[in-house]
Amino acid sequence: MAATVLFWILLAVAVIILALLLALYLIPVTVSTVADCRRESALATATVAWGIVGGRVRVGDGVGVLEVLLAGRPVVTRDLEKIATGAPEPPKEKKAEERGPALSLSDYIEAASDLWPHLKRVLEAVYRSLYLETLRGNVTLGLDSPADTGAIYGYCTAARYALRPVEAIDFVMTPVFNERIFAGTFILKMQIRRPLLILVAVVRTLWQKPVRQRLRQLSGRGAPGA
Repeated sequence: MAATVLFWILLAVAVIILALLLALYLIPVTVSTVADCRRESALATATVAWGIVGGRVRVGDGVGVLEVLLAGRPVVTRDLEKIATGAPEPPKEKKAEERGPALSLSDYIEAASDLWPHLKRVLEAVYRSLYLETLRGNVTLGLDSPADTGAIYGYCTAARYALRPVEAIDFVMTPVFNERIFAGTFILKMQIRRPLLILVAVVRTLWQKPVRQRLRQLSGRGAPGA
């Protein structure tokens, strides 16, 4: 009887793990950002969603809010200022973790050189998973110098025509030469497809002992060869 119960428990755990891995492979992570800047106000919203679960940050007019989303609806809301200032201080009587000697610039450069081949593989996995849906910008710009405004307008126009074949990207700038102004909107929507492949690349990188040793060295908790 006990063996049968254990079998069904292990089977249920295996099914849940396989379902989670399949979801991580098939369901993309959606990232969207909307920013709106006006003369009297500015508002920016960033949303990250995976399936029915997500998070959203809204900042503007001196207010910052972090929301946990379920099926697009906020279920938990927290004030960013309270989160930043309300963290409890660590107990003073707790002994601080021993740290190694301070690293020099050459140590950081050497560590970065050693880690770059591994980090490159992770970045390649991220790049292959990115899919840009929309990148839109509509800006009204006026600087103190009309010449500077005209120069920036020329660069933006040239970039716009260069990127015209990419349908997902469109940026429009309207120059104003008689006043100083910055206003406009910015919209970014992209997907991280097959996030499981990124997690696999990260795990494979961290699984290697030289990488863990270098990371411990950079954190001050160890040294190469430890």
